[in-house]
Parts: sequence; C-alpha cells; structure tokens
Amino acid sequence: SYYEALVRIFANGEMISPGSIFNVVEARRFEIELDQAVIRQLEKDLETGKIPEGTGVSLNLSAKTVTRAEILDWLQPLQRFTDRYKIVLEVTETAVIDELGKATAYLEKLRDMQFVIALDDFGSGYSSVKYLAIMPVDIVKFDITIVQSLMDENQRVMISRLAQMIDEVGHVLVAEGIEDTELLEIVLQTGFHFGQGFLFGRAEAEPAIIPSEKLLEYFPS
Repeated sequence: SYYEALVRIFANGEMISPGSIFNVVEARRFEIELDQAVIRQLEKDLETGKIPEGTGVSLNLSAKTVTRAEILDWLQPLQRFTDRYKIVLEVTETAVIDELGKATAYLEKLRDMQFVIALDDFGSGYSSVKYLAIMPVDIVKFDITIVQSLMDENQRVMISRLAQMIDEVGHVLVAEGIEDTELLEIVLQTGFHFGQGFLFGRAEAEPAIIPSEKLLEYFPS
C-alpha cells in the first residue's frame, strides 16, 4: 500500500544504527533540520519516480516540527504529489502531548492539504483514548510491543477489544512489527487492516515490490 521513509547512515562500510543517529539528533536539537532533510529527499524520490506510482510513502515528523507554523510551508512541495500518491505523516502521541492544541490545528490544515495523518507507536506512551479522540488522525499504528503481546491469549482479548473500538470510530488500523506468519494470522483475526514488519521487507535503498504470488502466501483467501 505504501512505504515508510527511513533514515540510515553508512560510514566506513558499516551502518550506524537508528538509535545512535537519533540520540545525537536529539542531544544537538537537530530534529527540525533532520525532518527538513527527509522532506527534501522524499521530494526528489517522488519526482524521479523512485516510489512506485499508485502506492505511497510515509514519513515521521518530530514534535518540534509538528508544533511549528512553518510546517505547512515545509510540506507544501509534497502536496503536488498527493493526487498520485498516498502521503502519510506519522506523529506520536507522546511527542505532541505537551502542545496538543497547536499540533492539532496544524494537523487539521495538513489534512485539508490532502495529507493522511497517522498516530504512530500507539500503546507505547500515554495511550489514552481521550487523546486519540482529540487528535485529527486517519490511521492508528499499534506499537510493536502491543502487537507482539497478541501472542499472549489473555492480553489478546483486551487488545482485540481496543482495536475493535478504534475501528468502529473509523480509523484505519496498522499492526507494526510483524516478523512471522504466526503473528500475521493473529493480526488478521484481530481485525487489523494493514501490517508492516520484517516479514514483508527490511530497510532498503530502493523500494521493494512484493510479487503477487508472495502476497498470496500471506493472504491465501
């Protein structure tokens, strides 16, 4: 359905882990600069057709970016692609909770610009349905720890009810962290609409296209 823009840095033949990258970014307060760099690169990738047309791409935005009025100008160059691609902006509840009113106002305007808004890592922070009801989001991405908890039968009941309630409100549900077909089957039974994880692919320089015969292995029906 769509890809996720991920940051990877290679130095001296080795990959620097994302955890190490973001620790430095946060320590030096470069969140906005990093977001702008990703937006610029994403614009180039869309212009050159690197992202398969008819799919889409998501990018994660930091709290500092989401709560700045300039965000509308920074993302405006990507607006011209929204008629051909699904462009998803991912934000975390914990990242915007301190300035919820300001963030909500800008997210509403971005939805008017035809961007799709996703609440990322749901279940890893406050996880309050109250905040979910306030924030203007289209997609709710359940955090990997919550998804993997579905393997526990007792926790599965509670998570399934939560997923059902969010689904009934009208949000699209995405399960993160799917690494094997056993978990995928449980995710499908729980009612998630989409899934992501190493089962489908890992971070690559070029977007990988999953052959239709491979998809049939995951979804035989």
